[in-house]
This record gives sequence, C-alpha cells and structure tokens, in this order.
Amino acid sequence: MQSAAVVNYAPEPNSVEIREIDRPEIGSQDVLLEVSHVGVCGSDLHQWTAHHSWPVNYPVVLGHEFGGHIVEVGNEVEGWREGDRVVSETAAIIDSNNPMTRRGLYNLDPTRKGFGYGVDGAMTRYVRVPSRILHKVPKSLAFEHACLTEPCCVAYNAVVRNAHIEPGDRVIVLGPGTTGRLHGESRAENDFFHVAVVPSRSEAFVFHATLGCLFVF
Repeated sequence: MQSAAVVNYAPEPNSVEIREIDRPEIGSQDVLLEVSHVGVCGSDLHQWTAHHSWPVNYPVVLGHEFGGHIVEVGNEVEGWREGDRVVSETAAIIDSNNPMTRRGLYNLDPTRKGFGYGVDGAMTRYVRVPSRILHKVPKSLAFEHACLTEPCCVAYNAVVRNAHIEPGDRVIVLGPGTTGRLHGESRAENDFFHVAVVPSRSEAFVFHATLGCLFVF
C-alpha cells in the first residue's frame, strides 16, 4: 500500500514534492501510527529553502509535530494497543550508551536522528514510531491541538525548567512565531512580566496583547 507524502529529496532549495511511498515496516519495539494531524515547523520550511544547518538523510518525509491512532504494534511492545490515541516525541533514534542519553537528556545526544530529517516523518498517512517516545492523548483533546505538544514542551522546558524564572521577573520573548507565542502564553499562567520584541505583524501584536504582554519595536 502506498500513500502520498511530503518529501524533501535533495539539498538544493525548493527540493520538496509530493511522492507516493510504501507503508512502513515496523520493528519489534515500534508501532505504526496512522497520522491524524501534523504541524509545520520552522525547521520544515528551512529544509525546503535549504537554509538549515543540520544533516539530512535525503530523501526524507518531513514532519515531526504529529498525532494519530496506533494501527499496528510490534511483538515486544508493552502498554500500547491498536486504536490508542497518541503523540510522539521527536528523537526517533538515540544511542542508549551516549552520556547525555544516560543522564536522561537523550534530546541532546549529538548522534540522535529525529523525524523529518534523520528518519521519515509524519507528513504522510503512516509513520513508524518507537514505542518508548509515545504519549497518550485523552479523547477530550482534539488532535489539531494535541499535535502542538512538541512545541509546547519546547516553551515549557525553556520557561519553567531551564530558565528558573521567578514571579516578578522580567522576561524578553524574541519573535512572535509559534514558539514565541507559547512562551508568551506562560504569561497568562504565571505571575511573570513579559516584554515581547515583535516585528510589524498586527496579528501577533493582538495575540500577545491578550496575554498581557508589553512590546518593544
């Protein structure tokens, strides 16, 4: 069975096209996910325009912010079954012996390969996903929202876990893109004072203003 996929096929600018690809074969610890929704990250656009700085395994299916239903389960997978609603982390391949991985920081493993550049991503119907990076999605959460889990985690890690921001601190958010907006969203959830540096995009201004952010132009 073949499905349409958004494929980045070469390092030259604009080397992205729709291709028919085979349904992936899964390993014993993988699941096959039928994609419901997938986000478009800035890194996807950078690969399209060839302005990226990371190695890419061409040709590769784009897309690393996604969610869907499990349709097949590897014979060594535990805790997951067909029909489960899930989202995935991005680190598709990691080295379990890497020092960063052994500290639980496998996202910083320099040898890791992520969806959309190292292995085929989710801008297609089916994607192979290691079961170790799945997270269940409740039925009450729509997939168009659930597929924003990854960028939400980027903002959460920056603002809550890594920056050690305290109530009353002044925080500068550089840029009004999706990640910047999610950083700004923390303004609505925490007693922080945010200053957003925003270019001339009126829709971004209005969005951040609703969160109580101030602006520097």
